[in-house]
Amino acid sequence: MSAGDIVVEKISIRGRAMNLPMFSILTLAVAAASTIHADSTSAPARSESSATTHALAGVARATNVPSTTANTKPSPLVKLDIEAPQYRPTLPYGIEFASGWPLVIHAVGSPDALGIATNAMPTQFPGIDQTGYLILTDPDACLELPPPFFRGDPPCSTAPSDERYVEFTPGIDMVGVVDHGGNPGRATALGNPASSGEPRYDGVGDTNNDQVLDPVEVPVGPDTGGTVADGVGYGADDDLPGLVLLSPNGPGLVLNADFSRPSVRTQRNLAGFLNSVAYELRSAGGSTTFDASMVVPNGLIAPVMKIDACVGNLDTTLGRCDGAPLYQVDGGAMVPATGNTGVQALYPQVLGAVPYYEVRAFLVSGIAPSTLSDLNHDGRVTSDDAKLAGYNVISNEETVRFREYSTDICTGVPLVNVVYADFDGNGYATSPFVCPAGPGQITRIPR
Repeated sequence: MSAGDIVVEKISIRGRAMNLPMFSILTLAVAAASTIHADSTSAPARSESSATTHALAGVARATNVPSTTANTKPSPLVKLDIEAPQYRPTLPYGIEFASGWPLVIHAVGSPDALGIATNAMPTQFPGIDQTGYLILTDPDACLELPPPFFRGDPPCSTAPSDERYVEFTPGIDMVGVVDHGGNPGRATALGNPASSGEPRYDGVGDTNNDQVLDPVEVPVGPDTGGTVADGVGYGADDDLPGLVLLSPNGPGLVLNADFSRPSVRTQRNLAGFLNSVAYELRSAGGSTTFDASMVVPNGLIAPVMKIDACVGNLDTTLGRCDGAPLYQVDGGAMVPATGNTGVQALYPQVLGAVPYYEVRAFLVSGIAPSTLSDLNHDGRVTSDDAKLAGYNVISNEETVRFREYSTDICTGVPLVNVVYADFDGNGYATSPFVCPAGPGQITRIPR
């Protein structure tokens, strides 16, 4: 048997001492119990005839396939789907407005999960703002979850954690509203602007109204609530710490302060912007399930533009410069606008010109990374990079694609992803824009 073979060992809970410390509570939410050593490099040698494959509920399982097939890919411990926005490779991309659209994650735990653990006695299943752990595997049958889990007495209190699990806290998070649940370490980090606040880039602005541009540090993307412990910000979420949400555009893309791209593509985990996490103790399909959702805020998944909107000579009569604006998108090359278009109209054009936007999701056991780099240098940041970084990926990877649509600030969409610069050195970076007045009207949905 090779080191890469997958071994599944059946464990009888009644026939084997679990060796749990008194304060380590493991509630058996599911009757069946098995340990699946996926991606393991140190699985014990067993005869191949003893291996058994367990498929998740609702997932087709191959039949008449020999268990000795070396390339057989095991079912993930958690089956993850992005239910919204809807995406089908065979259908046209859906179109989302600049903000207010849903991002909904549904995850189904293995029906062979051992059960749900809580941080300490008394035995309970977690309610709102209480933390639980769906224990998927526990090879040594000794519960050694990391803090804030209370381990109790040795030997489990001193052994390293070997479990695969989903940590979760059902609750609701909103920007600026104090949150009282979730993983304490992540909650603290999400309330620290230095680690989880808005990305900032070097720009210019008239800070003292003297008609002279000064260097300024410009935040982009949605508000994260500052130092409020609200559970909202960039990085791993406090209520579902194992979730990774990645988007290759806009604030999710890590750039240098001067708006240049680093040598290795790096992206921020956007899971910290989740609004709600909830779970089903036992669904009709027989598994513990999780639903995480976000009302996507303006600017979170949208390009960041650095622009000199006043290029050339200033026409004092018109109040604007006579040259076409120069701009960069997401740290890319500088390009001139087509015609003398104000940024208020140019930005929606740039946003809509992107062929598609993308959100990628997967789960890791424990705490997910707050940033992740393209370690295999294939031009993307994926679950393969998480594995290379040492994270234990416990779910499949799901990706959705869609288009986005926006209008100018006259319709109430603020330009939160715009940084002004004086590329041509003429002392000006902006030009005035006047919104026309008029009655409301029907607008046809874009296609």
